[in-house]
Amino acid sequence: MTSTRWPAALAAIVLLLGGASLVSGCAAGAPRGPGAGAEAAAPVPRARPVDASAEAYYHFAAAQLHARAGRFPEAIAELRQAIQRDPKTAALWVQLAQWLARANAPAEAIEAAQKAVELAPDSQATHLTLADLFRRQRKFAEAEAELEKVIALSPQTPDAYLALAQQHFEQKAYDKARAVLLRLVAGRPGLAQGHYLLGRIGIETEAWDEAIARLKRATELDPDQDGAWTALGFVLENQKRPEEAAQAYRQAITANPGNLSFVERLGDLLLRLGRLKEAEQEIETLTGAAPRDPRVWIKLGAIQYEQKEWERAAAAFRRALALEPGNLRARYFLATTFIEASKDAEAQTELERILSADPRSVDARVQLGFLHSRAKRYQEAAAILREAINIEPKRPELFLYLGTALYRASEYDRSVAVLQEGLSLDDKHRDLHFQLGVVREKQQRFEDAIGAFRRVIAIDPKHAEAYNYLGYMYAERGINLGEAVDLIQQALALDPENGYFIDSLGWAYYQQGKYPEALRELQRAADRAKEDPEIFDHLGDAYLKNGQIEEAISAWERALQVDKENRTSESVKKKLQEAREKQLRAKGDAPKSAPK
Repeated sequence: MTSTRWPAALAAIVLLLGGASLVSGCAAGAPRGPGAGAEAAAPVPRARPVDASAEAYYHFAAAQLHARAGRFPEAIAELRQAIQRDPKTAALWVQLAQWLARANAPAEAIEAAQKAVELAPDSQATHLTLADLFRRQRKFAEAEAELEKVIALSPQTPDAYLALAQQHFEQKAYDKARAVLLRLVAGRPGLAQGHYLLGRIGIETEAWDEAIARLKRATELDPDQDGAWTALGFVLENQKRPEEAAQAYRQAITANPGNLSFVERLGDLLLRLGRLKEAEQEIETLTGAAPRDPRVWIKLGAIQYEQKEWERAAAAFRRALALEPGNLRARYFLATTFIEASKDAEAQTELERILSADPRSVDARVQLGFLHSRAKRYQEAAAILREAINIEPKRPELFLYLGTALYRASEYDRSVAVLQEGLSLDDKHRDLHFQLGVVREKQQRFEDAIGAFRRVIAIDPKHAEAYNYLGYMYAERGINLGEAVDLIQQALALDPENGYFIDSLGWAYYQQGKYPEALRELQRAADRAKEDPEIFDHLGDAYLKNGQIEEAISAWERALQVDKENRTSESVKKKLQEAREKQLRAKGDAPKSAPK
């Protein structure tokens, strides 16, 4: 058989495929760790022209065709035929190693790569390929040895340093990874990737100052390093340096105006800082740049929702739904916006649409239950909340919602049973205990209510409502008044401007006979809770005890004005009549007899 040389086109194909090693990517970005995307083998060096038979070329070309079609067993068989006819070309052995690894034959792949190294010991690509195969088999010492050989061959080429750092990083050997990268930046101080990866190691080891310094250096060297900007913003936020984080995101936006993730991150940061208008401005930038992305409109709507701009929030959520009608998250947000805007019919329509698309949606049922309860349709509320529990029977808060709906329906025994069922799932659920205390108090089971509220305080010593409720129960009954004052003052220490807590304190003083102190606190309470009839009822009592009958009459008249649900109207009307009669007697006028 007449021998021939490999055609030039074939040599080019060998080189091209040889360079596409198992370790994909380059040193330009490593979002998951120091070497991610940085282990790409250098191109296999051009071997000297080799005599090869026409048959070898035929088998090689056939192998490529099989590989392109995804038929790797056939490709490997053809490539072996080519190697049998030309066993001295390292690039063919590298290609074989890659395909064997892909065919899940790691031992044979390593043997092929070792043969490539034997044929081309000065090739970076052969050592990198073998190192990667060792790493995949968790033969880390052997992989490290091959990578060090590459570094010795080319100390200024970063690929091997980055691959070795990646290997140490994956093993959480951060000190070793740092040492490798320090060697790299010592020789290549202007390599942004090296500083970026050192910054990532600083994050993993919580060496925050080092991380910040390295990441800042990376962004200075290469402002297009999106990963470095992202990591820098993260570290600054983590270290409670929000203004610097915001500045980093703004610099990233300037350097990379096409990367909208930085605008989103800045908007989210400003939202967390409570700077809602600034956050809204940033997200509005996104709506201009990506007007067909429903996520942007959802985020804008969420910010407007936080500002209680219900109409604008609803418009943003509608825009998201126009772009993606099946987006149930946007529809849920639209429904909750309608609820806040007291547009119950629209809210119910959207929630029912969610249930039509997702019959097992628990959150939609919870919101529907709230709507029914607000409309005093308590049985409907209870029915739909029971459906939610049947779908997710292990969520304690669902029992809280159902128990509350039953309490409002005055079905106290059923409410207690449901709340206790929830507590069987989580005995430390403070809100279940609190609601149980509320129901027990309504049942006039005083000791059980006291026990429930004390359990809340044991679970959460900063639960202001529990201190207040417990103290007010004592004050209302005229018992343990000293403890009542102490409990209410603990509530006020946690929430000093709460008008209802101040009312409780004033009433405790009233029950102690400390009428000037009571009047002082009840006046403060009325200033803060101007629509509560019970507070004005208490205030009228305190005025009367302090000899201010006209002010008492005014307070009780105000109580009647704001009592939309007739909570205190009968008793207040009686007090008013008695006060007016007393006022007339004081003036010397006998009150007129009621007509018979």
